[in-house]
Amino acid sequence: MGILGTRWEGDYQGHAIVVDRNEWTKGFRLTWDGEEIARRTWSLIGLGELHASVQLNGEAKEVRVALEWDGVGNLDGSCQVSVDGNAVALKQVK
Repeated sequence: MGILGTRWEGDYQGHAIVVDRNEWTKGFRLTWDGEEIARRTWSLIGLGELHASVQLNGEAKEVRVALEWDGVGNLDGSCQVSVDGNAVALKQVK
């Protein structure tokens, strides 16, 4: 966990996906290829969900982010992202 933020990065069919959480406000955001597509500005404990849609090959696809409690051993929690129901592998980088 970074002092000011936590960040997870992944890739879906060549598109960069980034989830950033602000540790001060516990808000978080989702970016797709560098463009913010969803944001939650505040959360009591930095957990919750985001939903957005993106265009892939001319079709709208749902992107879902879930930040969840992951137990005492991982205070950062876990971050899961799916695109149209397909899980995206993420790596915590900060």
